[in-house]
Amino acid sequence: MFTKRTTLIGATLAFAAAALAAPAQAASSSGADVTKINECTAYSEVQTCRTGIVVSHHVSTPSGIESSSSSSNYTDALSSNDGSTSTTISTQTHSHFLVRDGQVFEMGQHYREQTTLTGPDGTRQCWEREDSHQVGNSVQYDREAHYCP
Repeated sequence: MFTKRTTLIGATLAFAAAALAAPAQAASSSGADVTKINECTAYSEVQTCRTGIVVSHHVSTPSGIESSSSSSNYTDALSSNDGSTSTTISTQTHSHFLVRDGQVFEMGQHYREQTTLTGPDGTRQCWEREDSHQVGNSVQYDREAHYCP
């Protein structure tokens, strides 16, 4: 089954590969690259908005270890122009990689999403969470939980 975690893993692997391809350097003076998101688009029947923040951090140590991490916390809101329905999706992600001599020796991915659907029949909340952590070839945990009544 294709899960959101699979997408997150692919994105974080691409992030780690880009970090490794970049010249080794210390983090920026603030310690991280921060991107703030605040965008809305109106269509004929609906409006969509995304607000949030993405933080990426990459550090190279004198001992040759590359540390890369990325976190995001954002909300997507979709609402009908007549106010009859709305959907709000709050998402949190975190991934981290430790690399030595071009080999990933530790990685973790964490994903949490809560969806609130509001319509003429009331409000419904669903959530899902996916977490994994691996050191070398040993998986410490790989869990998924979903709930949507």
